[in-house]
Amino acid sequence: MSNPSERCYRTEQLIMNLRESSIREAVLIELNNFIIEQSTEAMRMDLGFHLWNSELTLTILLQEVVAVYPKLLDPTLTMTECTRLCNALNVIQCMASHPDARIGLLKANIPYFLNPFLRISENVMRPLRFVTLSILNLISALAKFDESYGQEILLLLLDTQVVPLCMHCILHGDQLIRKVATLILMKILMQEKGLKYCCALPARFLLVIQVLHQLVDTFTSEIPCSQQLKYVVQCCLSLSRVAWVGGVYDTVRTNFPKQLIDNTFGIITRDDPEIPNMLHQLVLNLTRQPPQ
Repeated sequence: MSNPSERCYRTEQLIMNLRESSIREAVLIELNNFIIEQSTEAMRMDLGFHLWNSELTLTILLQEVVAVYPKLLDPTLTMTECTRLCNALNVIQCMASHPDARIGLLKANIPYFLNPFLRISENVMRPLRFVTLSILNLISALAKFDESYGQEILLLLLDTQVVPLCMHCILHGDQLIRKVATLILMKILMQEKGLKYCCALPARFLLVIQVLHQLVDTFTSEIPCSQQLKYVVQCCLSLSRVAWVGGVYDTVRTNFPKQLIDNTFGIITRDDPEIPNMLHQLVLNLTRQPPQ
């Protein structure tokens, strides 16, 4: 469906049908398929803009999220119910493809509606892994800091406790969940204000390093792809840059995952020539003599 007028008509039709609770589950499936059909970023942004500006759409989608709350700790939550929730989350993620919607979603405190799904224990997270993954993908879509609203988005995200929640997911999620949670953490640590937030308290700084260390330890049994390894290396590289400024050199050296620089992952790093360069800089940062 490449004709703009046809896409517009289809969008309006789906938005109207979403208001009918009796057919909403089927409409969410249809709407997700329609989102997949948008083959370019411009088309997805246009659809996201229309969804964001349509009356009641976000309210309806949040109703789908809240409806699952009573079953968060209930083993009777079905795959059908999880799929329906994921479909609703994917529509919100489509909204987030437009910059005006991104800042709007954060100002509307949307992450707070999603946080309960990220706080759950490991045994509950397993059956809800697809929901957790959808939420993390949505947060990653919101975490775009290289635009006009970028720094405001960063501060709003930090207020939602995104950092400790991502670390919880890294510790207790499966490999895919850990990968997306690490991506979000990396995006934050690459921003000056995000790095300052993570280093503001010694306990917080130490926890971030320890979580990354535990993540690297899991790579001995679950070999990461080069992309996932790159996320971890970039996180560590960002943290290593503040070792001197914050006077936490010994903390960084003691808790740093040594496997990253002892060639444990040499075969993987060859898949991406940028990783060895990052690791070389990391070694330089960690082996400099402390200033006298």
